[in-house]
Amino acid sequence: MTDLKTLELSTDLIVMGDQSEWTEYTDRFVQRTPTQPDFWFGNRTIFKTLPEHATDVEDQISMAQADNPGAGFTVMFWDVAEADLTPFANLFEASGYEIETGITLAGDAARRPGLPAGVVFRQIVSDADWGAVIDLQLAGMIGDGFDPNTAESYIQKSFARRRQVSAAGRGGWFGLFEGDLLVADMGLVWSPDLVRYQSVETRESHRRRGFCAVLLGEVSAFASKRFPDARQVIVAEAGTSAARLYERAGFVPVERVVSASRTPK
Repeated sequence: MTDLKTLELSTDLIVMGDQSEWTEYTDRFVQRTPTQPDFWFGNRTIFKTLPEHATDVEDQISMAQADNPGAGFTVMFWDVAEADLTPFANLFEASGYEIETGITLAGDAARRPGLPAGVVFRQIVSDADWGAVIDLQLAGMIGDGFDPNTAESYIQKSFARRRQVSAAGRGGWFGLFEGDLLVADMGLVWSPDLVRYQSVETRESHRRRGFCAVLLGEVSAFASKRFPDARQVIVAEAGTSAARLYERAGFVPVERVVSASRTPK
């Protein structure tokens, strides 16, 4: 088993299950996902330490590009809690990389507001419900500005994998339904010790009405019942409304992990 130190990356390992191939070197891990060659976070280099000198930046960029030579992108992560690339940000940016910071939040359980009248919570099992999840997730990606063709390919491949994970009992997908309409959905993957939330999406017409907090509370209750001793983990981009919502739900920030990504010009 790959020995990753940060909660974000170690739970990523649970998320990807046996879909990714992992190679460990003395200074880094290389992740490749043959079934999803266009999945950024499935084809990346994860360094064990931050750069200490400008020459380290050049070396890490060169290694990451060589690690996935056929990819149309380069993605680097650092398996360091509270990582800070500020001293070298200008060097990465000069090479065309965008730096992002993810905040990892953890807790025993989220607050449970309870279901509004007329809303039903259930695990996604049927073909029809899976189709509704795919449609809602795709609409969310397109609404965020992703190219529709690229987004559809990514969503279809991702949910083929996620259905396999659910069928194998290594995770599950869940939704809130208002009548027959899916208004919010999200997934879980789990081990006896860790539970990781993923891909929260709310229908645009139902945003800012508390549905995300309701879904989070119901899914957390499901996870607590199944794995009462597991630590629940969720990741969001630092400084976003999503991160603030998770904190209000009772999750506590425990680490920050940085990444750098670049697409060819």
